[in-house]
Amino acid sequence: MSAETLIANLTKQYQLHENLLKNALRKTDVLKKGDVDSLQEVMREEQKLTTAITMMESERQTAAQSFLRQTEDSPITIEDCIQAASPEAAETLRVLQEKLLDIIEKLQEQNELNKQLIYQSLQFVNMNLDLLQPEKETAAYGRPVEKKQMKQGKSFFDSKA
Repeated sequence: MSAETLIANLTKQYQLHENLLKNALRKTDVLKKGDVDSLQEVMREEQKLTTAITMMESERQTAAQSFLRQTEDSPITIEDCIQAASPEAAETLRVLQEKLLDIIEKLQEQNELNKQLIYQSLQFVNMNLDLLQPEKETAAYGRPVEKKQMKQGKSFFDSKA
């Protein structure tokens, strides 16, 4: 198998990661607005993209094994393929590798920001719930509260009447 198959696969992976980054940016806007319905839609799209990326990575491993003519199931890196490729293909693979690394780094930064926004939103919701719910009695050691007993001699009803 030629390096072109591998290059095509990496190009598709880059496009999928690019779409995932756009989706993460959209998620940031949705989180800032607090739109739960849009957030669910964004998360469904995110799930589709991550599934597609996982499938493309599996195909990349297969294409790399064919390219390097390996039969073992050990993971093959792009660097391994660059070393075995022709100079032109190696340069293209190197550029794609750098682009993928760059977009993955941006995606990680954006996901970290989204994680912080979600955490702050949860803190806000918990604070509001705490304000709305009555405080529970704290369990503490101390003198038990004595029951007020009615005096034996008096009653609310006069039984002599």
